Amino acid sequence: MRNSLVNPASPLRSALHLVPITALALVLASLAASLLPAQSGKNVVTVRDAGKGAETWVLLSGMLGGVSGMHRLQTRLVASGARVITIDVYGLSVDSADVSFAALARRVDATLERLQVQRAHVVGHAHGGGVALRLAASFPKRVSALDLLDVGALPSNRTSAMGGAARLAPMISRMPGGNAFIRTRLVAGIRENSGDTKWFDIETERAYTGPVLDNVGRAVAMAERLGGAQEPESIASLIVRVHVPVTVILGQSPHATAPTAEHLAALAPLGTRLRVVRLSGVGHFLHEEAPDQVLRALTVTAVAVSKEIEQ
Repeated sequence: MRNSLVNPASPLRSALHLVPITALALVLASLAASLLPAQSGKNVVTVRDAGKGAETWVLLSGMLGGVSGMHRLQTRLVASGARVITIDVYGLSVDSADVSFAALARRVDATLERLQVQRAHVVGHAHGGGVALRLAASFPKRVSALDLLDVGALPSNRTSAMGGAARLAPMISRMPGGNAFIRTRLVAGIRENSGDTKWFDIETERAYTGPVLDNVGRAVAMAERLGGAQEPESIASLIVRVHVPVTVILGQSPHATAPTAEHLAALAPLGTRLRVVRLSGVGHFLHEEAPDQVLRALTVTAVAVSKEIEQ
């Protein structure tokens, strides 16, 4: 009899109900994307510096996509005459013991110090937004404006899915068809959380999912550290130290990874410094699905900041 994870008699069937398998796949595959170059001996691309304009943008990726996932937005910003630094914040911390948002923000600050960057427009997608928020609060000289892509004020890196992923992934990967199952669910998860899937072509699918099969073990190790990460400060104490304009750009197509009402409400103390933009027809990966719309939304904030500096 063929042993398969999709077999109703699978011993993992009940366990899989405890953790959304799409979340599990997203966690492992996204972490594996950062781990692959380190394991294979290739150069690790965790920071990309492009363009030579006077205006600087810093793009912080979330757990999924890394530097390559920001390519569409980076290309457009460079074409507009800006310098653009893209940072894979999870790739930077792949072997670090402390993987709290606060620690990731410190590593981003050190990277920007090395690149002599100050007063940049900082854009964070998903969990990258959690890092961006800490950067703005703790290292204000680095940030002139903050843009959060489909994310609110995340309290921590810790999630129940993270812990579940760490527990279940080794069992799943060792079973016949296990790695293929994770890959299939990852592809399904990306599509389910996109309003428009035209961006997710074969080449992009390979870039997002390719590392999964060879890196489950190291991804599990990092998922365990993320699951236990403790933040030194509350969201409320961070928000009161953010003194720059903050724009939240949300995809309006229904998707499970959308920020919660609680995480968005936590930004309310920003008052008039907060602007919320909603883009129709797109989901969680709005910078991939509709980079031109995202660029227009970002530009509005950039113009406002420039006028404020001139005054």
